[in-house]
Amino acid sequence: MRTDGAQADVVGIVASTTLSGFYQCGYIEVTREDLNHFDTMSKINYITKINGKKTMIPNHIIKRHAEQQSNLNIIIGVLGLCAIVLSSPYDIPIYIPDVLMSLCQHSYDPDLIHV
Repeated sequence: MRTDGAQADVVGIVASTTLSGFYQCGYIEVTREDLNHFDTMSKINYITKINGKKTMIPNHIIKRHAEQQSNLNIIIGVLGLCAIVLSSPYDIPIYIPDVLMSLCQHSYDPDLIHV
């Protein structure tokens, strides 16, 4: 049985897939506003400097101090960026490299979605 959080994660993934389909079929066009919106929502810094070395903030600190809403914004931002990338399976629009660079910044983030 899934908890409410897990159900919300599944809904987010399905929404991202649906948005990607709308972008892909041309029903919605990817705009600079979309790119900026999802990129801004996905920004959070899990990496800090300790003694001059970059270190990832431990998960228990993130969970204790991060607001649930900010985690939701990160998830929405990353899933939105994923939808934009998945919307162009056969070509590489001019904005895709920037979106991929934004997504790369999240490759070492703690798992916020548990499905």
